[in-house]
Amino acid sequence: MQQTNTARYSIVVKNKPGELAKLTKLLSDAGMNVSGLRIANLGDKASIQFAMPRKSCRRQNLRSAGMKVEP
Repeated sequence: MQQTNTARYSIVVKNKPGELAKLTKLLSDAGMNVSGLRIANLGDKASIQFAMPRKSCRRQNLRSAGMKVEP
């Protein structure tokens, strides 16, 4: 089986204005390029799922920035 060069991430944030902007600023400031994005409303929370080249981001980078990364 061939391994893909794309990593998928799922972040849970408060469902309020500005949360997506915080995430995209973090990724932009780190020079990371998102290749896919999906957002789901979970009541008072939101799930932001995105894909990017595997080498450009690590879960630990997101956790260090205060993001709650789902396994």
